[in-house]
Amino acid sequence: MPPVHHSTGMVRTTRLAMGFLVAVGIASLIRPASSQQLRWQVPLAGAVEYQRSGLSQASATCTSKSAARVAALALALPARYLRQLPPAPFLCEGELRRDRRALSAAVADLRDVLRAMAFDLSSQSGAQRFPRLLPFGDVAVSGRWSSPSDVGEQLLTGQLQARSPRSLPRESRDLAKRLAGFCMSATSGTVKLSRTVDRERGLVTGFRGELDMVVAEDKRCFRRLHIVEQWQFVAVRDNQDFNFRKRVAAAITAGSAWVRAAIEADKSFLIDRRGERNYGTGRLALALLALLHGHVSADDEIVQKGFNALRHRRIDDAYSLATSLMAMAAWHRCVPLAEQDRNVAKQWLAKMLTCIDTRSDPEELLRFNYTRGARYDTSLQQYGLLGLRAAQKIGLEIPSYAFAAAVRHLLAVQTPSAGAYALATVDHLQLRAALGTDKPPKSMRHKVQVRGFAYQERDAPAFGSMTSAGVSGLLLGRQGLKQQGGRYRALQKRIDAAVLDGFAWLAKNFSVRLNPGFAERADNHLSYWLYCLERCCELDGVARLQGRDWYYEGGLQLLAAQRANGSFQAGHSSTLRLDSTCFAILFLAKASAPAPITGAGR
Repeated sequence: MPPVHHSTGMVRTTRLAMGFLVAVGIASLIRPASSQQLRWQVPLAGAVEYQRSGLSQASATCTSKSAARVAALALALPARYLRQLPPAPFLCEGELRRDRRALSAAVADLRDVLRAMAFDLSSQSGAQRFPRLLPFGDVAVSGRWSSPSDVGEQLLTGQLQARSPRSLPRESRDLAKRLAGFCMSATSGTVKLSRTVDRERGLVTGFRGELDMVVAEDKRCFRRLHIVEQWQFVAVRDNQDFNFRKRVAAAITAGSAWVRAAIEADKSFLIDRRGERNYGTGRLALALLALLHGHVSADDEIVQKGFNALRHRRIDDAYSLATSLMAMAAWHRCVPLAEQDRNVAKQWLAKMLTCIDTRSDPEELLRFNYTRGARYDTSLQQYGLLGLRAAQKIGLEIPSYAFAAAVRHLLAVQTPSAGAYALATVDHLQLRAALGTDKPPKSMRHKVQVRGFAYQERDAPAFGSMTSAGVSGLLLGRQGLKQQGGRYRALQKRIDAAVLDGFAWLAKNFSVRLNPGFAERADNHLSYWLYCLERCCELDGVARLQGRDWYYEGGLQLLAAQRANGSFQAGHSSTLRLDSTCFAILFLAKASAPAPITGAGR
């Protein structure tokens, strides 16, 4: 066989290629793994806990942007710029992207912008976008991390810019314009971040972030904002570990003690004032319901005092009537139903069935309103169904049309589909079967549509608290219909499909750091959102939603919001501390479960 001859160019190319491969191999040995290879190491459905501190300041208003940039920081930050509830100092495994290199969660607070950037291990670039972060708009941050030091320290200096919200697929342009009305006309500033990354353990052990911005509040009206966040690693937590269960039990006890004291003191928010919509009786009933689920005895002197007051009040609105029926049903799981209470509950039920939207035939479409009149909303529809179900549980006769007519309304107002979705849910039996193994629990798979609920009309934007309220209402209606017999089988099939579509919306938009969905409602009624989430998941036996442990993640948020006196801080100025504390107790105690359950697991 004749020898093979190689050209000089081919030999040179081969040598260059071999030299490159050797250089790459040597570099891979002496160079630390790149950030693209780094992943968070968090236990399945677990969390990383931090200790958090922060500072926020503002300047007085200035007539020019240049003057605002150097203005003294002498004032407290106006309330509109940050959420009332500080960010909970946790990273939950369920918040991570599939590649486990960064967070996938939506952001509704500037302080969580710093958290999201500091926890992004996916690249050296610090460029990120945070859409619909009110009142700023679509926020974009640009920057680049420095190479890590020997101890894993990195620095980033970048720029922040905000613009009016852009329209998203499958939504009307009017929605983006509506959101723009809540945003500043212009926002810009700088971002400084330092973090320490532990590559071996796969986590960020601490970060310090600083935002220095100028916002245009009006024509020739500018203000400087300065925000600092500092987080320090505490521990990696397994899902619902002993520490979590212990803290939940203590939180329920302390919260119940605070609510009990509020009833004993007969605070003004528990008193109805004629001519005002303050729903004092509804709050009293909600407080009694929270105490009973918070393991305060039905024989407790203050509980008895509260129920005695409830019996003698004139109650006119559907919310107060429904919560009173719920409280009565909870009380009579422990105490036999006296004839006096049966008669009082009958009156409440009859009155509640008059608090409806008068524009429809209630035997066809039963729409609950605060009082009799031409309106309805999804939240009241849930409360109406809660009241019906509570009355049914204590043996009262429910009109044969009520559950079916109330469900028909919910089916009519569920939003149009936002696309197909592969929904995965885990029930409590599947979760128990996986305990003690290293494998994730088996799940049920469903091919469904993404359909949520808005406050009222089906064409309005959906959001978390209303979607979970709508799903809860459907589940309550399904339970009520089953107890009445099998005459509504076709309707029950429609309910089954609508419930799965609603859970698909919740799974796709899931977050416990905000009220997800419609950005205008992101910081409203966080504790109510979590309470509604607990209701729908427990009523349908859902332990995990798309792999997320909703109870664990929501519990961590609530634990971070509890104050030293036992109360839970409200997420918005429109929510009273009593309401947020009651909703927190009911969430943590899993009040929608068939029997009261503590945070100690199931």
